[in-house]
Amino acid sequence: MRILHIEKTLYRTSGVTSYVRGLSDYQRRSGHEVFHFGCAAPIVGWDGAKRSPGVSSDENELPGLRFAPSQPTPTGRVRYFDFTKTRNPLALLRMIHNGRAAADLASFLRGRRFDIAHVHNIYHHLTPSILPVLTARRIPIVMTVHDYRLACPTKHFLRPDGVCLRCLPNRFYHAASPQCAGLGGVALAIESYIQRFFRRYDQPIELFLCPTRYMRRVLLRTHLPANKAVVLRNIVEPIPLPADEKQSDCEFLFTGRLTVEKAPSLMLDLARRLPEARIVIVGEGPLLGELRGEVAGGGLTNVTLAGHVNHEDLGAYLSRATAVVVTSRWIENSPHAMLEPMLAGRCVIVPDHPPLREWISDGLTGRLFRPGDADSLAAVAREVLADPAGREKIAAAGKTLVDRRHDPKRIINKLEGLYEDAIDRCALR
Repeated sequence: MRILHIEKTLYRTSGVTSYVRGLSDYQRRSGHEVFHFGCAAPIVGWDGAKRSPGVSSDENELPGLRFAPSQPTPTGRVRYFDFTKTRNPLALLRMIHNGRAAADLASFLRGRRFDIAHVHNIYHHLTPSILPVLTARRIPIVMTVHDYRLACPTKHFLRPDGVCLRCLPNRFYHAASPQCAGLGGVALAIESYIQRFFRRYDQPIELFLCPTRYMRRVLLRTHLPANKAVVLRNIVEPIPLPADEKQSDCEFLFTGRLTVEKAPSLMLDLARRLPEARIVIVGEGPLLGELRGEVAGGGLTNVTLAGHVNHEDLGAYLSRATAVVVTSRWIENSPHAMLEPMLAGRCVIVPDHPPLREWISDGLTGRLFRPGDADSLAAVAREVLADPAGREKIAAAGKTLVDRRHDPKRIINKLEGLYEDAIDRCALR
């Protein structure tokens, strides 16, 4: 097959781009031709660093992601527009319908044939304006649903006071409340209502691929037809562990973006409650400066902020970790920050959210703590430290589960069948 993956943020490393990279590589090894279309790097990133508009330069390319099976086929590029950095009300129109993205995709498709388009996170930047471009060329579309954006305007089901499901089903006005996104939520709610009313996602897309059963249930509550939502687990790539690194008996590891919804500050709370433990935080993001200040100001000498670490170098940190902690306040869907350590044979400690219970049975395949509760996290962490044999048994069971459930060959075979299903559905339109 000739497969076109479409994802808005191919220019940076994230959970979604890691998924696209891994899936693309496996598909190529299975004999498929794989192409990509997405945004170029933004002019200014979250950290204020200048980046070039238009076609990404080498330093802005996603490491390890080849954008075409052979030269000279290019990757499609759309200029990235970050609507969160503007106060222009006309920006609302662009996050609802990006005509430039549609035109750029039409230009990219000219003279090229594709059997299937596999879309990922296109919200707000590429927007569903690109979908009619595909359907006009009779290219079937499937979509992997990586977050809750189709059901929640802020995509996280999260308010400052905790998890919030008030927007279900299709009650998007809650995003505009002061307790949620406030004024910014007005634009998000309007955008969600327009996309839902005109069925701009569920009408042209043949199948929605849900990494968890929980995600499928959420989509069905938005009145998506049941025959359009299927569960397909994400591929999880193993991270090699270096032989010269020994596992510590008292080190907890966090990996991921340092953002509010990921709640990395819980790791600092853990450091205060377990001063005998080593706390290692790997990742970058808007909270990095705040965390550095808190570590320095609080004298947290048992905390290491490692910053950005290349994915291929993460194995050294996993090797040393006694256990890996996921601290997220939002309802994580299928986090690589949990699944990769499990596949690497590490005990994981995660918040007790519904989708994570599809993998974690407390005390058997991992450990659960009350979301956002530092005391609960510390109590579980102490139990993990006190029972080396127990955590090894948990780690082994978790590895077996992920190895079986996320086997790349089985997932690729199932995905190929879903592609064929989408092609048949498209032919019947």
